[in-house]
Amino acid sequence: MDCIEKVSPFQTGTPVIPENFEGRKEIIKECTLGLRQAIEGNAQHFFITGKRGMGKTSLATYLNEIAKKRYKMIGVHVFNDGVHTTEQLIIQIIERILNEIECETWSNKIYKKFRDNIESAGLFGVSIKFKPKDENLIDNVKDNFASFLVDLVNNFEDKSGIFIIIDDINGLTENPEFANWYKSFADDLATNYRNKSPIAFMLTGYPEKIESLYNHQPSVNRIFKHKYLSPLHNNEIKDFYIKIFDRLAIEIQEDALNSMIYYSSGLPTMMQEIGEGIFWINDDKIITKDTALLGIIRAGKEIGLKYLKPVLDSSIRSDKYLSIFNKLGSYFLKHSGDDYSFRKKDFTANLNENENKVFSDFLIKARKLGIIEFTGAKKSGQYKFTNNLYGLYFAIISLNTT
Repeated sequence: MDCIEKVSPFQTGTPVIPENFEGRKEIIKECTLGLRQAIEGNAQHFFITGKRGMGKTSLATYLNEIAKKRYKMIGVHVFNDGVHTTEQLIIQIIERILNEIECETWSNKIYKKFRDNIESAGLFGVSIKFKPKDENLIDNVKDNFASFLVDLVNNFEDKSGIFIIIDDINGLTENPEFANWYKSFADDLATNYRNKSPIAFMLTGYPEKIESLYNHQPSVNRIFKHKYLSPLHNNEIKDFYIKIFDRLAIEIQEDALNSMIYYSSGLPTMMQEIGEGIFWINDDKIITKDTALLGIIRAGKEIGLKYLKPVLDSSIRSDKYLSIFNKLGSYFLKHSGDDYSFRKKDFTANLNENENKVFSDFLIKARKLGIIEFTGAKKSGQYKFTNNLYGLYFAIISLNTT
């Protein structure tokens, strides 16, 4: 097929659409049971966490679709990049709610409550902008958020409740105010609106961010149903590749499939990149191991451009440091595992004299840039990449030189 006519079924750099979502069956089951509890009037709070590339946003998007279609809830997905205050978050939530209910026959009675604070925009997919004119309005909503939401949901004529996703709370965790506010809000729902609050919240963030919330407010931990996204199982990755390429009537040879599974390393993001790379390189109805490896190398380069290059600076991009990174990649190929960790004293045997001289300096600079970190006690000399995609990138790139 001519490349111009090809349309890739893979999604790189964007959340996976619900129709293409695979895996996480146990977490989905537990969360859907929670949504069922919510529409019965018992508010639910989920926290989805996991490292970069684990598919937190894709999972949240998939569950939002379930909430809307199966449980007839209003689904609100707030992308919280850059928001650092509770007030800004509340404005975002209200604006998304107003846009989600726009096509409902009963929406006017809710719009009337905000009539002096909303305007039509019609730009960038958002047709309604919420701009509170009274500075006391948001403070009042913030202080009474539980009653505000319960009252709002009571005006939903043919909907069973509301599901609010706050995707990426990372900035909010820097200030203890958010942790204290959320605990107060959740406690208010649980005590004053028991059996009367068909409301579910889902927050997503990196593992260290839930730890920050806990440090600010230890009691906040008990509020959430915690769901940690571990690497996908090999059988889930296998099913994904077979399903997608079957749709295209393309067969995958067993040794090619094994390589695709291995280098995906349990990461949904890498799984999509490898599938994309192979899709564009393959030009017939069968994927051989050679084709798979070419696609994997292409995927590795893409990962480097998207995730690693922005982190590196000129001080660590020099040849002497890059050669160490590349040897780390080769090291991981020989010592399989999905944590991309290494012990200093074990790894130095792979270095030449010049690399050994700068290795300690390399470790300091890489740590300062957030590329690697200690794992366990500092004196153990055990390190790992802060992002598995970094280690996977160098492992894949080393295929070009092995």
